[in-house]
Amino acid sequence: MGGIPGRLQLSEELDLIKVTYITQLRHGPFTAKQLPARVDAVSNLLTSGYLNEQPIDGERRYSLTESGRKLIKVVLAGGVYDVLHVGHLAALTEAKRLGDVLVVVVATDMTVDTLKGRKPLFPEEDRRALVEGLKPVDIAILGYEDVGFGFEQVLAEVKPNLVAFGYDQEKLEKIVAEIVRRRKLNVGITRLSRFEGERYVSSSSLRQKLSEELS
Repeated sequence: MGGIPGRLQLSEELDLIKVTYITQLRHGPFTAKQLPARVDAVSNLLTSGYLNEQPIDGERRYSLTESGRKLIKVVLAGGVYDVLHVGHLAALTEAKRLGDVLVVVVATDMTVDTLKGRKPLFPEEDRRALVEGLKPVDIAILGYEDVGFGFEQVLAEVKPNLVAFGYDQEKLEKIVAEIVRRRKLNVGITRLSRFEGERYVSSSSLRQKLSEELS
Protein backbone atom coordinates (compact mmCIF):
# COMPACT_ATOMS: atom_id res chain seq x y z
CA MET A 1 0.00 0.00 0.00
CA GLY A 2 1.42 3.32 -1.03
CA GLY A 3 -0.24 5.60 1.54
CA ILE A 4 -0.66 9.35 1.14
CA PRO A 5 1.91 10.81 -1.30
CA GLY A 6 4.56 12.85 0.52
CA ARG A 7 3.45 11.59 3.95
CA LEU A 8 5.91 9.46 5.90
CA GLN A 9 5.05 6.13 7.43
CA LEU A 10 4.87 6.14 11.23
CA SER A 11 8.10 4.14 11.53
CA GLU A 12 9.86 6.67 9.30
CA GLU A 13 8.53 9.56 11.38
CA LEU A 14 9.72 7.92 14.60
CA ASP A 15 13.19 7.36 13.14
CA LEU A 16 13.33 11.03 12.12
CA ILE A 17 12.17 12.15 15.56
CA LYS A 18 14.93 10.07 17.18
CA VAL A 19 17.52 11.69 14.91
CA THR A 20 15.99 15.11 15.58
CA TYR A 21 16.12 14.62 19.35
CA ILE A 22 19.79 13.59 19.19
CA THR A 23 20.62 16.55 16.93
CA GLN A 24 18.86 18.94 19.30
CA LEU A 25 20.67 17.49 22.32
CA ARG A 26 23.97 17.98 20.51
CA HIS A 27 23.39 21.44 19.04
CA GLY A 28 20.37 22.97 20.76
CA PRO A 29 17.90 24.57 18.27
CA PHE A 30 19.36 23.33 14.99
CA THR A 31 19.48 24.32 11.34
CA ALA A 32 18.21 22.06 8.56
CA LYS A 33 21.81 21.41 7.51
CA GLN A 34 22.64 20.02 10.95
CA LEU A 35 19.96 17.34 10.71
CA PRO A 36 21.63 14.19 9.31
CA ALA A 37 18.54 12.99 7.48
CA ARG A 38 16.65 13.44 4.23
CA VAL A 39 16.33 16.92 2.75
CA ASP A 40 12.56 16.86 3.19
CA ALA A 41 12.74 15.69 6.83
CA VAL A 42 12.20 19.16 8.28
CA SER A 43 9.22 19.84 6.03
CA ASN A 44 7.58 16.54 6.93
CA LEU A 45 8.07 17.03 10.67
CA LEU A 46 6.77 20.61 10.49
CA THR A 47 3.67 19.43 8.63
CA SER A 48 3.07 16.77 11.28
CA GLY A 49 3.37 19.32 14.07
CA TYR A 50 6.47 17.71 15.54
CA LEU A 51 8.84 20.65 15.00
CA ASN A 52 8.88 24.29 16.02
CA GLU A 53 10.48 26.81 13.67
CA GLN A 54 11.96 30.13 14.80
CA PRO A 55 14.52 32.62 13.45
CA ILE A 56 17.70 32.85 15.55
CA ASP A 57 20.63 35.03 14.44
CA GLY A 58 19.15 35.33 10.97
CA GLU A 59 18.79 31.56 10.49
CA ARG A 60 15.78 29.28 10.63
CA ARG A 61 16.25 26.95 13.58
CA TYR A 62 14.15 24.05 14.68
CA SER A 63 13.31 22.16 17.87
CA LEU A 64 10.99 19.33 18.79
CA THR A 65 7.49 20.20 19.92
CA GLU A 66 6.05 18.56 23.00
CA SER A 67 3.91 16.29 20.82
CA GLY A 68 6.97 15.20 18.87
CA ARG A 69 9.02 14.53 21.99
CA LYS A 70 6.24 12.40 23.49
CA LEU A 71 6.50 9.91 20.63
CA ILE A 72 9.87 8.56 21.79
CA LYS A 73 11.09 7.09 25.06
CA VAL A 74 14.50 8.38 26.17
CA VAL A 75 16.64 6.38 28.58
CA LEU A 76 19.50 8.02 30.49
CA ALA A 77 22.47 6.14 31.93
CA GLY A 78 25.80 7.39 33.22
CA GLY A 79 29.16 6.66 34.73
CA VAL A 80 32.89 7.28 34.60
CA TYR A 81 33.79 4.64 31.98
CA ASP A 82 37.49 5.03 32.67
CA VAL A 83 38.29 1.43 31.72
CA LEU A 84 35.59 0.16 29.37
CA HIS A 85 34.81 -3.54 29.71
CA VAL A 86 32.17 -6.07 28.72
CA GLY A 87 30.18 -5.33 31.87
CA HIS A 88 29.64 -1.76 30.64
CA LEU A 89 28.52 -3.03 27.24
CA ALA A 90 26.09 -5.49 28.83
CA ALA A 91 24.57 -2.77 31.03
CA LEU A 92 24.21 -0.27 28.18
CA THR A 93 22.71 -2.93 25.92
CA GLU A 94 20.13 -3.68 28.61
CA ALA A 95 19.44 0.05 29.05
CA LYS A 96 18.89 0.57 25.32
CA ARG A 97 16.25 -2.17 25.27
CA LEU A 98 14.19 -0.10 27.72
CA GLY A 99 13.52 2.74 25.27
CA ASP A 100 14.03 4.25 21.83
CA VAL A 101 17.05 6.49 22.47
CA LEU A 102 19.90 5.86 24.91
CA VAL A 103 21.74 8.91 26.22
CA VAL A 104 24.85 8.31 28.33
CA VAL A 105 26.33 11.03 30.53
CA VAL A 106 30.06 10.63 31.13
CA ALA A 107 31.60 12.13 34.26
CA THR A 108 34.10 14.94 33.70
CA ASP A 109 37.67 14.68 34.91
CA MET A 110 36.94 17.22 37.66
CA THR A 111 33.89 15.28 38.84
CA VAL A 112 35.87 12.04 39.04
CA ASP A 113 38.61 13.79 41.01
CA THR A 114 36.05 15.35 43.38
CA LEU A 115 34.02 12.20 44.02
CA LYS A 116 36.74 9.55 43.92
CA GLY A 117 39.78 11.54 45.04
CA ARG A 118 41.78 10.60 41.94
CA LYS A 119 42.09 11.59 38.33
CA PRO A 120 40.87 9.15 35.67
CA LEU A 121 43.38 7.27 33.53
CA PHE A 122 41.85 8.65 30.34
CA PRO A 123 40.69 12.25 29.69
CA GLU A 124 37.00 13.03 29.58
CA GLU A 125 36.65 13.59 25.85
CA ASP A 126 38.37 10.26 25.09
CA ARG A 127 36.03 8.48 27.49
CA ARG A 128 33.00 10.21 26.01
CA ALA A 129 34.01 9.35 22.42
CA LEU A 130 34.63 5.68 23.29
CA VAL A 131 31.24 5.35 24.98
CA GLU A 132 29.46 7.02 22.06
CA GLY A 133 31.13 4.51 19.75
CA LEU A 134 29.39 1.59 21.47
CA LYS A 135 26.55 0.14 19.40
CA PRO A 136 23.74 0.58 21.97
CA VAL A 137 24.59 4.25 22.62
CA ASP A 138 22.85 6.92 20.53
CA ILE A 139 24.74 9.86 22.05
CA ALA A 140 27.18 10.37 24.91
CA ILE A 141 27.51 13.76 26.59
CA LEU A 142 29.80 15.10 29.27
CA GLY A 143 28.32 15.85 32.66
CA TYR A 144 28.65 19.13 34.49
CA GLU A 145 31.60 19.96 36.72
CA ASP A 146 29.35 21.46 39.37
CA VAL A 147 28.75 18.28 41.34
CA GLY A 148 26.04 19.84 43.50
CA PHE A 149 23.73 20.87 40.65
CA GLY A 150 25.14 18.70 37.88
CA PHE A 151 22.54 15.95 38.15
CA GLU A 152 19.68 18.45 38.03
CA GLN A 153 21.19 20.12 34.97
CA VAL A 154 21.54 16.82 33.13
CA LEU A 155 17.92 15.87 33.87
CA ALA A 156 16.75 19.29 32.66
CA GLU A 157 18.79 19.01 29.46
CA VAL A 158 18.10 15.39 28.52
CA LYS A 159 14.51 15.21 29.83
CA PRO A 160 14.62 11.42 30.07
CA ASN A 161 11.59 9.21 30.51
CA LEU A 162 13.68 6.70 32.44
CA VAL A 163 17.01 6.77 34.28
CA ALA A 164 18.83 3.41 34.41
CA PHE A 165 21.43 2.81 37.12
CA GLY A 166 24.09 0.15 37.34
CA TYR A 167 23.89 -2.37 40.17
CA ASP A 168 26.68 -0.50 42.01
CA GLN A 169 25.27 3.03 41.58
CA GLU A 170 23.04 2.99 44.66
CA LYS A 171 24.33 6.31 46.01
CA LEU A 172 23.77 8.08 42.70
CA GLU A 173 20.34 6.49 42.39
CA LYS A 174 19.29 7.95 45.74
CA ILE A 175 20.51 11.42 44.74
CA VAL A 176 18.59 11.36 41.44
CA ALA A 177 15.49 9.88 43.08
CA GLU A 178 15.47 12.78 45.53
CA ILE A 179 15.77 15.30 42.69
CA VAL A 180 12.90 13.62 40.83
CA ARG A 181 10.75 13.66 43.98
CA ARG A 182 11.58 17.26 44.92
CA ARG A 183 11.09 18.67 41.42
CA LYS A 184 8.05 16.43 40.76
CA LEU A 185 9.50 15.15 37.51
CA ASN A 186 7.71 12.50 35.48
CA VAL A 187 10.83 10.32 35.30
CA GLY A 188 11.07 6.61 36.04
CA ILE A 189 14.03 4.99 37.78
CA THR A 190 15.27 1.44 37.31
CA ARG A 191 18.25 -0.70 38.34
CA LEU A 192 20.15 -2.67 35.69
CA SER A 193 21.26 -6.28 36.15
CA ARG A 194 24.69 -7.17 37.47
CA PHE A 195 27.03 -8.64 34.89
CA GLU A 196 28.41 -11.90 36.23
CA GLY A 197 31.59 -12.19 34.14
CA GLU A 198 34.36 -13.03 36.63
CA ARG A 199 37.01 -11.12 34.70
CA TYR A 200 35.02 -7.89 34.86
CA VAL A 201 34.22 -7.45 38.53
CA SER A 202 34.53 -3.66 38.51
CA SER A 203 36.27 -0.79 36.76
CA SER A 204 38.17 -0.04 39.98
CA SER A 205 39.71 -3.52 40.17
CA LEU A 206 40.62 -3.41 36.49
CA ARG A 207 42.13 0.04 36.92
CA GLN A 208 44.23 -1.18 39.85
CA LYS A 209 45.41 -4.22 37.93
CA LEU A 210 46.28 -2.08 34.91
CA SER A 211 48.21 0.38 37.08
CA GLU A 212 50.14 -2.47 38.70
CA GLU A 213 51.09 -3.98 35.36
CA LEU A 214 52.22 -0.61 33.98
CA SER A 215 54.30 0.28 37.06
